[in-house]
Amino acid sequence: MKNFRFESISMLSRKDRRARTESFHPGKNLLIGRNHTGKSSLIKTLFLTLGARPSGKLAQWDEHTISLVRFTVDEKPYSALRQLGKRALFDGNNNLLLATGEHEVWSKAFAEITDFSLTLSNKNSETVSADPACFFVPFYINQDGSWQSSWNTFVGMQRFKAPYKSILEYFAGIKPPEYYKLLEDKIPLVAQIDELKSERRVLRKAKERLEKSLDRSGPKLSSDNFKEEIESLIEEVTVLNEKQEKMRDSNVRQNEMIESINQQILLANEALKVHELDFKYLQKEHSEIISCPTCGAEHAESFFDFLSYTEDARVLRELVIQLQKDKTKAVSQYENTRSQLNELSSNYRNISRILESRRGDLVFNDVIQSAGSEKAFEAISGEEKSLDEEIGVLQGKLDNVETQLDQLVSKKRSKEILGIFREAYSSARHKLNLLPVETKRLNLASRPDLSGSGGPRSVLAYYAALWQTCASQWGAVGMPIVIDSPNQQGQDDINMPKVLSFISRDLPEGMQILIGSEGDTEFAFDKKFHLDKQYELLKKEYYEEIDAEIEPLVEMMYQE
Repeated sequence: MKNFRFESISMLSRKDRRARTESFHPGKNLLIGRNHTGKSSLIKTLFLTLGARPSGKLAQWDEHTISLVRFTVDEKPYSALRQLGKRALFDGNNNLLLATGEHEVWSKAFAEITDFSLTLSNKNSETVSADPACFFVPFYINQDGSWQSSWNTFVGMQRFKAPYKSILEYFAGIKPPEYYKLLEDKIPLVAQIDELKSERRVLRKAKERLEKSLDRSGPKLSSDNFKEEIESLIEEVTVLNEKQEKMRDSNVRQNEMIESINQQILLANEALKVHELDFKYLQKEHSEIISCPTCGAEHAESFFDFLSYTEDARVLRELVIQLQKDKTKAVSQYENTRSQLNELSSNYRNISRILESRRGDLVFNDVIQSAGSEKAFEAISGEEKSLDEEIGVLQGKLDNVETQLDQLVSKKRSKEILGIFREAYSSARHKLNLLPVETKRLNLASRPDLSGSGGPRSVLAYYAALWQTCASQWGAVGMPIVIDSPNQQGQDDINMPKVLSFISRDLPEGMQILIGSEGDTEFAFDKKFHLDKQYELLKKEYYEEIDAEIEPLVEMMYQE
């Protein structure tokens, strides 16, 4: 976890020839003063100098005031200088690191020194880097906007689309800085892969069109392509030939079957004619002994013979009918096989003709045309293969990044962090004399919406829960807590001491705290600042000294 600390602030008005410098304790600071003595002016100038404009206007304040904020990031000192829209960043030895009048440039430099890697979506759904306002917003309760149910701490947050959930998840550790750093790696990878895939689609379409335009029977000058094509055709014609031979054998057997059935039908019909003659004879003769008209044999029991002849005739007729059916089926199979054989023969002849043309004489124009087409085809195929390899490498990197992203945003991690937040919120509400509420479905962005004097205390409980969560093992950055000012909505003599006691004793250990308050308190603070005169935050007696300190820095800022 990185640590950000305010060291001091200097303000200088050349118009009024007044100035002031205040140094901050790394622990608890209490800024005491009645209305219009400059508490909010000092606090707002802190954030304004660093690139975050708080909501609310300052009364009787010189807009050309030069401000210098000294701060540390992990004990490394920096200084931020501002006048109107110009800002400069210095290292601990007052060496100029950057001077700019552009908010985006300043935000990028600020993000680099604080390692603030959060990215958000703007109104056009484009991914953009978060700015200093996003950096400070969870840790600053601005009396002009933060004590309500909505986020109005800084102006200009509307340029981001739904930023607060992402900001809070970043600082609480649900989506920690490592997540957004990996996201920075993922975004260009996805863009590169999309671009390469788009390029590959174009190549494939060009290849398909070129392939259609190529004459398959034309000459191929590429030895590799020619050899490959010939081998493919030979293999194909060999397979076709084997199929043809099998079908011819089958066709011959089917034809033999038809001839056999025809012969059986002929024999059955001949036998049936003989039986019909015998049957007619039996109908005419009524003697006990009958001589066969065909063979002359004598038959006794003529009635039974009559019946026997009748049955034989019936069987023969059924046999003829069955043989006719068998013949019809055999003829159909024969014709089907013949049709398939004709189709195979046609394909065989076509491929044989192509093979013949490959081995024939080449026409010069065909050679030239084929050479260009083949070269283009080879070039496109080679480029397509190269793109596939490049996409494969990038996809491997992307898969690795996505695996790490999934590990950083596990449900178990989120559950533990939300558990800390909900428990801290319940505890803070109790200490601030508020009724308990159900917190099972409470999430980081669930600002309370309570009217009356309980409203500000519930807001303070909400912020305190955020700060406890950010100070846990999952938190991203150790940030200063700034509260301006806790006496909101007329807190009575019971609740106001509870608020001050809570701020003094129950905020996270180790976090720098700066409170703007109308009155002093008995509770312990490491440093107290007393502002005694209205509209006289800056003093004439400090002007020369502070001007001498700031002027060299101002000159460097405007020389850049």
